Amino acid sequence: MINLATTQLLTRYKRWADRLFFDSLATLAPEELERQRSGPMKTMIATLNHMYVVDCIWQAHLEGREHGFTSRQAMPYPQLDALRAAQREVSEWFVEWGAEQTEASLERSIDFTYVSGKRASMSAGAMLLHVVNHGTYHRGWLVQMYFDIPAMPPMTDLSIYLTDADTACDVNC
Repeated sequence: MINLATTQLLTRYKRWADRLFFDSLATLAPEELERQRSGPMKTMIATLNHMYVVDCIWQAHLEGREHGFTSRQAMPYPQLDALRAAQREVSEWFVEWGAEQTEASLERSIDFTYVSGKRASMSAGAMLLHVVNHGTYHRGWLVQMYFDIPAMPPMTDLSIYLTDADTACDVNC
């Protein structure tokens, strides 16, 4: 489903997009992160926490351990700085995980349990695709929230990463 080169590209892209978004969010007025807005998660900080929690859940699945979350809407980090540090750590974990994979390990099927309690099985590569896609999806929600401020959101499209991003970021982010 996903090869090693794509795995490594996507984990570095995810780290870059996460960093770019947190850099931009840090320039907003702090009250914007907690302002109630339309949508299921209502605030920027809640959306960011959801993204982080889901990353941690899938990290645990990939490691074959329990994640300890009972809700994908948990708010472990209500403050941006602490959330940023935690997100940086899990994003880096995915980069390191991707660097350690092989074609065979990416195809390995992993049994896991959704937060809902439903049991399932998925390849490690498919799990990574979900994590990257999930983050991209919710960055889209955040972009809409930027427009409500109004403020200009960061541009985190994969095409921008591939053509315009500083490749030094692959080592120094």
